[in-house]
Formats: sequence, C-alpha cells, structure tokens
Amino acid sequence: MDPKKQYIFASTHIDAGVCSYYRILFFSQLLAQKYYPKVALHDSRLLFCNMNSFPVLSSFRLQRACSPCDFNWLYDVLLPAKKQYGFPFIYEIDDILVQEDIPKYNCFRDIFQDGKDGVPVYMNECDAITVTCAPLADYYSRKFSIPREKFHILPNYLPRYFFDSYDETVIVNRIVTQKKRRKRICFSCGMSHFDLKKTGEGDDFSDILDWIIENRRKYHFIFHGGFPPALNPYADDFIRVPFGPFLDYPRIRRSIRADLYIQPLRHSEFNECKSPIKLLESWAEGSVTFAQDLRCYKKIAPKACFDTPETLDRMVDALFADPEAQLQLIRSNYARMKDYWLDNHLDDWLEVLLYPNGR
Repeated sequence: MDPKKQYIFASTHIDAGVCSYYRILFFSQLLAQKYYPKVALHDSRLLFCNMNSFPVLSSFRLQRACSPCDFNWLYDVLLPAKKQYGFPFIYEIDDILVQEDIPKYNCFRDIFQDGKDGVPVYMNECDAITVTCAPLADYYSRKFSIPREKFHILPNYLPRYFFDSYDETVIVNRIVTQKKRRKRICFSCGMSHFDLKKTGEGDDFSDILDWIIENRRKYHFIFHGGFPPALNPYADDFIRVPFGPFLDYPRIRRSIRADLYIQPLRHSEFNECKSPIKLLESWAEGSVTFAQDLRCYKKIAPKACFDTPETLDRMVDALFADPEAQLQLIRSNYARMKDYWLDNHLDDWLEVLLYPNGR
C-alpha cells in the first residue's frame, strides 16, 4: 500500500447469514482497525449504487450474486463505472450455487435455480474471483470454462477477537468431570443437512443415524441449530439448542459445554467444496471436533476424520478413555490456530483487493 494514499474498498454481500461475516464483514472490521485512517470501507446488503463514490474506489467486491435479476445493475452501473474509473471488480463465492450440483435433500436447493445462468456471467465480467478452497475453484473452472488462474484461494479464517475463548481452567474442569457424568456430544449445523423434503435419498446424517440412536442414552446428544427429522420418534432423548443471532454464536457454543463436536457430511462434490470451519471453531474455543473424511478436513487434521460409524465409535471411545491425551490434543489444536487467525491474513485479502498492482 502507498503510505501517501487513502484506500476506499466497497462491497455488497448478497448473503445475509454467516457467509457474509466470514467473507466480508470480519475482514472489513479488522482491516479498518489495522490501517486506520488509511483505509475506509463501505459494506452494504444493497447493490452499491452511489455514483459519487465510484471515482475513488480502490476495488469493489460482489459476494454470492448468482441470479440474472441483477444483470441490469451489472451492465448499466457497475461495469461502465469500472471501465471509466479503473477499479478492479472482485467476485466472491464460497459455495456451489448451481442447482443441479446441489444435493436434492438440501432445503435451499430451489433458491439457486438460476445459478447456472447467473454465476458464469459474474465470473466472466470480474477481474478476479475469491473462493474458500482449491476444490471449489476447480469445480467452477471446469463447470464454466473459467481460467483457473483467475481464482484466488482465501480460506475462511477466524477473527481472533470473536472466536478466541480458550480457557484452560474451564477445559480441565470439563475433562475432569467427564468420569462422573454422561459426555456431551454436539452436532452444530443448519437444516440444509437434513432431508426435510423427504426425497428418500438420505442426507448428511444418514450414515450415523443408527449410531446416534444406539448411543442416545450413553451420551447426551445436543443438536445445535437443525435436527434430523428421522430422529423425531426419539426426540425426547435429545437436547435441542436454537442457533440464535450469529453475533451470539460463540457464547451459545460455550454454554453448550460440549465435550465433543461431530460434523458428518455425505460424500459429494458439493460437500467436498466446503471449508473446514467447524474444526477451526472448536480449536479456537478449546473443544474437539471429529469430522467426515472429506478433503477439506483430511488436509489439516486427518486423525480427526472418520469414514464409517464403526470408526467414529472407536474414536469417541479413545478420546474419552484418556483424559490427559484429550487435554494434549486440545492444546496442540489451539496452538495451530496461529495459522488460521484472520488477523494474520489481512494482507492476503489486500493482495487480491488491490488486483492487479494496486491503485
């Protein structure tokens, strides 16, 4: 960055949920703090149309746009301004948003019926594309014949001020008391993981449903967020905790006092393009997560991955059989967070926002 210049970054985040925080808002907050007063940011849920700001923009980011309904704004407002004033246009996408490649059990699948028509237009018109992982870049490059070099891999890093709640006194107390009580195992996920539409094709929990039912009185199973309809006959045996506002998310997770989180996901291209965010969340707070053996999880924590219910059962037994090893695992995972705090990767984002050589 030029020390004599002020930089103004603008973005529109189409998604109103968690993705907008991970991909837009957390970064903006930390960047503004680190580089104040050199940097100003304009983040909006509405399409950014203030013509007076276009001449001074350092870049413009558009997050998760996937519908042709905004093409008029793209062609009549954004692209002419980009051509006139020379600021780079960055397209941000963190998931597969093409209906035909979203699992049929996903209850949000129908929202993306125009993705196949909209996404490639935004990708072709932008200067650079940011995604969470290499498999997602490979998918879109192959799907729409977009040059692979146009994609920039920027993982979902965690902002330390929001997620770092590691307290070893609390952790040790939790482990010590495990011998005297039923262990608390939590599944934290939204309703998109369950076959609410009753397609009969199964969902992300299908492979471990029998394991959950068999162990429902051995452990306290907590469902944070969504709940599998297939478990409704046994609903009284489970604890359910609603998500609540996202800004309350770390506090709610702490209040659950989980001894273990489990993240099951069906093997599919859609899930293979996910980021390992659930692992990082647990590492940051001092808990353990066991996850499906997908590439995103195996890449950073292969020993935390399971492939079958039998493997999962052995992993759970081993975790709770050795309290000291459990504590050492939690400590080593938290130590690895130094590589995954967003605070340490602001310049990675800046490099893309100032594409190709800054302004």
